Amino acid sequence: MELLRTPGQAPMLPGAVRANGFVYTSGVVAPEVLSGTTVPFAEQAAGAMAVLLGVLADAGARPADVIKLEAFIADPASFGSWNEVFLGVWPEPGPARTTLVSAFAAPGVLIELQAVAAVGPG
Repeated sequence: MELLRTPGQAPMLPGAVRANGFVYTSGVVAPEVLSGTTVPFAEQAAGAMAVLLGVLADAGARPADVIKLEAFIADPASFGSWNEVFLGVWPEPGPARTTLVSAFAAPGVLIELQAVAAVGPG
């Protein structure tokens, strides 16, 4: 099995791992929050999505290849904003998705994304 690993936003936030025709991502956040900048939810969601799409592209995946997307949000009141960002990329039908309300270890993070994409061999 051949693995492709792409760099991520920070050593603790890896990019993507491609193996056996799948691309796995995790820990994708808006870049500004990594420097401690306070960023409103809608901006964080758009920023995290842009980073996610870039990480996927680095591993050879397109938005249409995403089969599962998980979002972790800090406040359930942000769900509507998150839906707007999601539908901007995947109008319908999109990938299977889950949205969970969660606390974050890093201060200021309001949304974190992870995805799985199917890209075929090699």
